[in-house]
Amino acid sequence: MSQELEREYSELHAYLDFYSTHVSGIDPNDPIHPTNVGIRIVAEYGRSKALDSLKQAVNDTVEELIDRPPEYVQKLDAALREEGLLTFSEIWRRYASSYKRTVKRGIIRTETEYYLVTGVLADYSSLVTEDECALLESLVARYEQRA
Repeated sequence: MSQELEREYSELHAYLDFYSTHVSGIDPNDPIHPTNVGIRIVAEYGRSKALDSLKQAVNDTVEELIDRPPEYVQKLDAALREEGLLTFSEIWRRYASSYKRTVKRGIIRTETEYYLVTGVLADYSSLVTEDECALLESLVARYEQRA
């Protein structure tokens, strides 16, 4: 794998390890813990396939948390940031189809989407480009005008 894909693998692996242990409460020694499953996938199919599985798994975490209140996401982001890991907001921005739909649609429809977009904007560790930031800010402003 390229250096960029190796970095992505490491970032997602660390995020999922933290999430599985601290959010889902899975014992790191349990064979079903994603870290242990990932080791088996790498051994059997290689790191490229393991990266595909990681992307699916982190998207599953988005689906699990999508309806959590903004305060929960803020606390989770802070805990992840404290560990030097990707935040949930950054995971949502990078991998969630719901984020991509919101941006493509050009309108925030729900309060959940609003809080997630504002979370991305507030996440100083996020890798949002200036253009994407401007777009998100305009989506938030339009939503706030309607509310």
